[in-house]
Amino acid sequence: MSFYSFLEYLKYYWRAKGLHGTHSPFVYDFVANVLMDKGPIQPQNRIEFNSLPLKYENLINRIAAYYGCKEVLFLTDENKQRLQADMLLLNDDISQWNSFLNTHKSLLKSDAIIMVPHIHKSRQHSYAWQKLASHEATRMSIDLFEIGLMLFREEFKEKQHFVLKY
Repeated sequence: MSFYSFLEYLKYYWRAKGLHGTHSPFVYDFVANVLMDKGPIQPQNRIEFNSLPLKYENLINRIAAYYGCKEVLFLTDENKQRLQADMLLLNDDISQWNSFLNTHKSLLKSDAIIMVPHIHKSRQHSYAWQKLASHEATRMSIDLFEIGLMLFREEFKEKQHFVLKY
């Protein structure tokens, strides 16, 4: 962990909320039923994302199972034109993050979940994450330190950002 990541972790730890620090019903449900779930993950449905710690791989699998994500897609140059997925996992290349929403948002389902890895790895990663989280299409963003989640559901009336303990 770099010095920058360590400082970002201290900030994250200070600001992160738990189950009772959230006022959004969606986020409360997410914390209670996904983040706090420690049950086994079905091996036949396991998604591997080798650049993340096992803890976050397990989280990806729990999110996919809880929200019924049937099609999980890793963003690569080859599959950018078929983004009709329930969950999209961006790669670690922040240059793609910056242009992703502007060029491909219309191809995503409205209830899609986008996972962004290593959002506090460097100053550039943090800046790119903040740009994604503040994008006009993003209705809710969730910072879990190692990964960020972006949601676009129209049922979220106001743009919201949460920093959650994980």
